[in-house]
Amino acid sequence: LAASPGVLKAFNDAVTEAKAVRSTGPSTEEIAKLPKWEMNALTQGRSEGQVQVFQKDGKAIAAQWSASSGTWIEVGEVTGTNENAGTLNGKQYDHVLPIEVDVPGGGVQKLQIGYNNGENPFVAAQQFIDEHMLDQNYLAQIADYIRQRAGQSGPTIGMGGAGSTAATNGGGGGGMGAPNYASEPAVRMDITPTYVYSPMKGYKTFETGIDKKGLSKVVQKIHEFNDSVTSNQLSTGESGEALDSLVNTLSVTNRYHSSTISLAELAPLHTMICQWDATHAFPAIDLARIAVLHPDAAKSERRAYWEEILGGALDMCMGLGDAAATEVAVPMLTMRLIANCYKGGPGSAGAAGILVDKILDCAEKCAASSNKNVRLSVATAILNTSSYLHASSTTTFPPSVAMRVVDVVGTIAGCGKYETEAMVRSLVALGTVLLLPGGCGSEVKKLAKERSIGSMVQRVAGGHGEMAGAVSKEIMSILSS
Repeated sequence: LAASPGVLKAFNDAVTEAKAVRSTGPSTEEIAKLPKWEMNALTQGRSEGQVQVFQKDGKAIAAQWSASSGTWIEVGEVTGTNENAGTLNGKQYDHVLPIEVDVPGGGVQKLQIGYNNGENPFVAAQQFIDEHMLDQNYLAQIADYIRQRAGQSGPTIGMGGAGSTAATNGGGGGGMGAPNYASEPAVRMDITPTYVYSPMKGYKTFETGIDKKGLSKVVQKIHEFNDSVTSNQLSTGESGEALDSLVNTLSVTNRYHSSTISLAELAPLHTMICQWDATHAFPAIDLARIAVLHPDAAKSERRAYWEEILGGALDMCMGLGDAAATEVAVPMLTMRLIANCYKGGPGSAGAAGILVDKILDCAEKCAASSNKNVRLSVATAILNTSSYLHASSTTTFPPSVAMRVVDVVGTIAGCGKYETEAMVRSLVALGTVLLLPGGCGSEVKKLAKERSIGSMVQRVAGGHGEMAGAVSKEIMSILSS
């Protein structure tokens, strides 16, 4: 049977009154019935930490029993039950408030913020932003939310009867147990977490040797090898005028914005990389590494050229077989060419994008190299590949490509050879593909969790300093979102 409107109204009024009593604390009549503080010595505590409520100056105060001193120690005024009180990360707070955060790729991450009465809301909000690596612009919004939910009330100690231990063991009477969120919903904030290291933006390059002295050494080696190859030698014009003109242009870096490089100047590189063997072609790969950083050489119209150059270098490196882990020149220079291709221009970057599967195959082949320069080059190539995948707006890469980056980082971590800088770059590459936009990033994150990538990251970061630890923390945050 349905209750009459009068009965329902009486019930609702009773609930409202009960909530008001609970929130405002004990009444004058209730306080009058409490033992007086001045006579607390007559009340013997039964156990260490026991809480007893007394009346003092017309107010209800809570005190704790100290067995060692045999006295009651005043804790604070009883002002009512705080339904928001609770424990967060092992620390007791006057208020534990829920916050829902929108995360990249869709979905909501449910977080909690701890706040104590009398604390500056902006300080608590800043600590929350730092802990969860959120956008700094949300400081005021979070601080306002704290003030709305917590108000400006003073310390709140739970109301308990004589001899109650509710305040110390989280009992219902003390109001200091698990927080109650039923009265108010969690705030929904359109916050996208921001991270310091991931995703990687831009590209790292290898620019050593871009001067006349360094370039002349490379050309000298090319001339030496051109005399010893048995086929596909460079013509006199190619080995002389074309190479000299190319080197002169590349050495004047402050004119890159206005200087140009013709296909005739680039042609000798194509001959050497695509037709010479690995023993003789590596100086050409080194020269290509430098040439690709020139904007005119790497412009959009040259994409087909760089596809062949990069493809030839990758074939040469993969052709080493198991020796790719022990050889130095070709693996190192190929990885450095890859890294620089992403930076050079739309033509070379587009070529690298087309060949990304082949790049990742080659990187994994070289990942366990015994040479530290090769290892740094592999890590940088992987880092720049991840940055390109994340920044690409015209091409949508399937999750399988991003997972290949995860595979290479797994090989890097598993070999146990990587120095700190190379390891940090590898971890940032991992964090970057975990943050790929849209469904791709969500799928990569899901697969990474299934493979327990987080455990691997924490293990390898432990021995590589503070930055590796910071990147590791970011990755764990990304995986938990």
